Amino acid sequence: MKVVYEADQQRAAVYEQGQLIGQCVYEDKGDHWIITTTKVDPAYGGQGLGRQLVDAVVAAARKQGVKLRATCSYAVKVLAKPGYEDLH
Repeated sequence: MKVVYEADQQRAAVYEQGQLIGQCVYEDKGDHWIITTTKVDPAYGGQGLGRQLVDAVVAAARKQGVKLRATCSYAVKVLAKPGYEDLH
């Protein structure tokens, strides 16, 4: 499995043998991004893929110098953890 950041799709995605099995989608609002969806195929649950997807978007936001918010309940929980304060 490979998690990749796809700027043109405004998401981080994870693939298994070329098939999309999860994604973390955001909306670009200029000075900030809003994570709207984090979803992983249930067959791949419990492997930490959701967190890896959110972290891929986090890394891209930091690189771009934008703030990050979330409406997706999973991403809201991740961004509330220590280590993400610089994104608020």
